[in-house]
Amino acid sequence: MEKLATCLIAFAVLHLVTSSPIEAGHDVNIALPKQRVRRQDESVRDCTAVPPTYPETTVMTDQQLLNLRVYMDQNDIEAYIIPSEDAHQSEYIAEADERRRFVSGFDGSAGLAIVTTNRAAVWVDGRYFLQAKMQLDCNWVSQEIGEPNVPSPADWLLAESTDEGLGASLSNGAKVGFDPTLLSISTYFSYNETFEASDRGIMLQSIEENLVDSVWVDMEGEKPAYPGDELLILEHEYTGRTWEEKIFDTSAGYDTIRELMAEKDADALIVTKLDEIAWIFNLRGADIPYNPMFISYAIIETDAIKLYLYDMTTRAVQEIEDHLKQGSCTPTANCITINDYSAFLADLEDIGSTKKVWHSDTGSYAIYERVAEDNRIMEASPILLMKARKNPTEMEGLRQACKKDSISLCELFGWIQEKVDAMTDEQATTGDLTYLSELIIEDEAYKVRERWGHEFTGHSFKSISAFAEHGAIIHYSSSETTDVPVTKQGTYMLDSGSQFKDGTTDITRTLHYGTPTAFEKEAYTRVLMGHIDLVNTNFRSGVYGRDIDAIAREPLWSNGLDYRHGTGHGIGHFLNVHEGPARISIGYRSYEKPMETGMFFSDEPGYYEDGSFGIRLENDMIVVDAVTDHSFSTYEYMTFEMLSLVPFDPNLIDFTMLSPAQIDWYNAYNKQIRAEVGPELTDRGREWMEANTEPIEYTFSLNPSSGNAVSISVLLASTCLIIANLFNLY
Repeated sequence: MEKLATCLIAFAVLHLVTSSPIEAGHDVNIALPKQRVRRQDESVRDCTAVPPTYPETTVMTDQQLLNLRVYMDQNDIEAYIIPSEDAHQSEYIAEADERRRFVSGFDGSAGLAIVTTNRAAVWVDGRYFLQAKMQLDCNWVSQEIGEPNVPSPADWLLAESTDEGLGASLSNGAKVGFDPTLLSISTYFSYNETFEASDRGIMLQSIEENLVDSVWVDMEGEKPAYPGDELLILEHEYTGRTWEEKIFDTSAGYDTIRELMAEKDADALIVTKLDEIAWIFNLRGADIPYNPMFISYAIIETDAIKLYLYDMTTRAVQEIEDHLKQGSCTPTANCITINDYSAFLADLEDIGSTKKVWHSDTGSYAIYERVAEDNRIMEASPILLMKARKNPTEMEGLRQACKKDSISLCELFGWIQEKVDAMTDEQATTGDLTYLSELIIEDEAYKVRERWGHEFTGHSFKSISAFAEHGAIIHYSSSETTDVPVTKQGTYMLDSGSQFKDGTTDITRTLHYGTPTAFEKEAYTRVLMGHIDLVNTNFRSGVYGRDIDAIAREPLWSNGLDYRHGTGHGIGHFLNVHEGPARISIGYRSYEKPMETGMFFSDEPGYYEDGSFGIRLENDMIVVDAVTDHSFSTYEYMTFEMLSLVPFDPNLIDFTMLSPAQIDWYNAYNKQIRAEVGPELTDRGREWMEANTEPIEYTFSLNPSSGNAVSISVLLASTCLIIANLFNLY
């Protein structure tokens, strides 16, 4: 036993010496140019040409802008703000609320449009830089947020410039119109503060009638309506808490909404976020694409609970009334009254004139207008954290949801591999749009999830099925116009997710079915390294996601690479695929909260080479308690539990770049996939899974350039033998 212990000590010392492949003598020689030259993608607009040239994806907006400017003139405004969001500040919105898309042609999930009497601009973040250039015509300036010399919307409205990208050149004293139900309170005050700091006299003007809606009706006869489908009651086996336990019943040991209201001396809480309303009442709907929401408001008072439903007459069926105990409970303060959606603002005005009202600054300015100044309690909604901290039932549901999605994706990739293996030479090189393409795979990604029957309610967002250069468009959306064949000549990225009754998922894999370039392998490997390092991180209570974001970026930063999106976003429980108030992303946000146990995140570093390829690796993970030998001060220590179980592509990994710890994690992850997902797969899915989860052995070499390589296993055996013989001498 003593000899064995000595051998183990020797191994531990040797492991410390060899903890870094580079320090241990590995020489990773990948010839890369010192400066990478970006080329202009042929699929984007060229506004310098006469006349301008456009790809087929561009939407022409001459008529929309002409009609809108007529209404602007009638309302005596020189500019009009068109947010992406609906009246509930939703990221994903119903077709009826796609005003920015209608007026500009840009259909990304985020972006702000402003139209003046002679200029128009859309602000987009890094996910949509390329997409905006593909969809906007030359009436529009694409304002790339965060890039040099790109002003904020408020600064642009204030500035005078001959360059349409630098300023709107409004008149002194100009009015800037907006729909008060669409502009958030915080955004209103941000604009107002900028305008008041200037001597130009520019001011905001609230206009009740939405001008884009008027143009929409003029051009198409009518606007789309909300779907108005029947609501789904989410049973206790999925939620773990009744709606009563969330609002007033303390017997389950959780904080209730009314308890939190009492701490703020609030008589009423205004709930405008659709995911918060769905979560409180354990109801789901289908009004919003990909997100199981229903158009509604709620007001929770100390002596009443009111739910305002769109299309109340067809939705408030007996089953829903029974679930909500409408008029059938005592005391009546604990009953829910169902009202029509259109009655909300008038009721709020009555309540706001006499009672202390708690509302968030992320709510619309229309809410702010209807609450008396002395009665406002303007703070973040208490439901944000209640919802983000998943209870044990929700946590287990998310584990099951991720397992189901992992099984589905292994089956999908097995199907793709079978198609690839059967390709002709022409299909493998130039491709065949009818055999294997972005849209064909996207369609199959839905079909493989349908195996779960009623448990699967749809995708959690529009799948990103992107081959080769399309992968460089971070939120690319394939269509009949842009669809291309998938071949062996480039990387293929699939970013997709599911809405199961027991949870929401979001997962991305990038694969290559041929021979990747050295740079593609390096980029993929560095993304994987960051992905692994993040999930293995321990952190203490009080730490924000922004504090650990750099962990995932460091392998990329170390060789001059990066990506223009956050590393991780919160995910709801059969709710929104993007959920606050915590996130893993660089930069300060006033609404952001520290990470806590039970929060559910994505882990998705990436790299995007414009015009060439894109790589993203995304898994879902949940914050759990960490096991540590020590516990400094009163801090709690946490880490992540990885829930997604889908193999990475070993064809794209340069294993010589990985540290022993990263290889250990990689092998353990693959072993877990084989154990938990493998038994659920068909032969085809299992064959693909097993081919991509072979264990990797870390080999350490001494002076490899001299040709005298000694493997770590041989070196260790020799060391132990020498030590054992020394012990025998005594």
